[in-house]
Amino acid sequence: MSRRRDLVAVAAFCGLFGLAAWALYLHFFAGALGEGWMVYDNAVRSYFEGTLPLLYDGVRSTAQLNTRFAAWLPQPLPLHPWLYPPHYLVLLLPFGLLPFAAAGVLFLVLGFGGMAAAGGLFVRDGGARGLFAGALLLCPASALTVCIGQNSFLTCALLLAGFGLVERRPVLGGALLGCLTYKPQLWLMVPVALVAGRQWRAAAAAVAAALALSLLSVATFGVEAWRDWIALMTEPSTLYDQWSAIARLNGQSIYANAILLGASVPTANLAQAAAVLVSAGCVWRCYRRPMPRDLGLAVLLAATMLAAPHVINYDAVLLGTAAALFFHHAYHHGSRPGDTAIALLAWASPLANPPSVFPVGLLTPPLIILFMAWVMARGRHETARIAAGSVLNPA
Repeated sequence: MSRRRDLVAVAAFCGLFGLAAWALYLHFFAGALGEGWMVYDNAVRSYFEGTLPLLYDGVRSTAQLNTRFAAWLPQPLPLHPWLYPPHYLVLLLPFGLLPFAAAGVLFLVLGFGGMAAAGGLFVRDGGARGLFAGALLLCPASALTVCIGQNSFLTCALLLAGFGLVERRPVLGGALLGCLTYKPQLWLMVPVALVAGRQWRAAAAAVAAALALSLLSVATFGVEAWRDWIALMTEPSTLYDQWSAIARLNGQSIYANAILLGASVPTANLAQAAAVLVSAGCVWRCYRRPMPRDLGLAVLLAATMLAAPHVINYDAVLLGTAAALFFHHAYHHGSRPGDTAIALLAWASPLANPPSVFPVGLLTPPLIILFMAWVMARGRHETARIAAGSVLNPA
């Protein structure tokens, strides 16, 4: 009865807050649906139209974007630079064969489908897979991802599939993880997990895949695109300062939280570096010692959010997926007091963000840390119980 009551409570919570999130974001972005996909489409069109040198000129590319979508937008967008490394554009080029809206819808559908399918590597039961996919679809971060047209589904799909396959098919799993280098700030925990788990073939495959994509981008766009991207990422510029004020400080990273609390930039950077070390330590612990793999991945997904020096509300698809994995595990292996509550708080956290708009969002990093500690404690308990059973009942 307790399990059924938990399931009904979770379904009611997710239904209520999930549908409210979809209604809120659809209303808020009604005049500019797909602004993130506009940036992607603009980059793809720039390649096909021969204006690729504008790609990393944020001011001119934003002007080009506003001209291209003048009939779609109710008003011009503020600075929307392309900040991805060139090999991400390689992955997007096939979508340039379709019209803007059709390409964007296909990108989102494929991303969500891949994420739901990859979740099946951790959620085996057919009925549970449907509930898992439903939780991801209702997740507030998913609503935001669709309304903006972002790549969070693809990012999550690569993490799920990569770590889901890394033990049985290490080369394929590693190659998928290597593709994720298009978003470096969300890749930080991948090598930590692979090295901690002694997955050397997967690590080599990840490096090889990233290198192959990079070389393909050089062959397609030339080396200048990489020079421009590296300069944009490493050299001080007015463009970075403008982007930071518009985007990074409206995110939910430790850095953004520290700045909002009045810290200086060096102090905020130190706080972010500390978050990276804490996250890496947790991931190392989960992948170095035996732990149920769905719980290990839940910690990695949450740690990825905490460690990222720049993270936006839609990236919380990772945290929503971590919460869904944890609830699924607890439901099937015995839920303890607090398990459901911590999973639901993590899942719904995008509704309280960004902290620049909702001050309560400042509590999100402590919530992520609490979630990670909770999941790790559960994993240690189950590992110890299994070990004790093996000693008492040797084969």
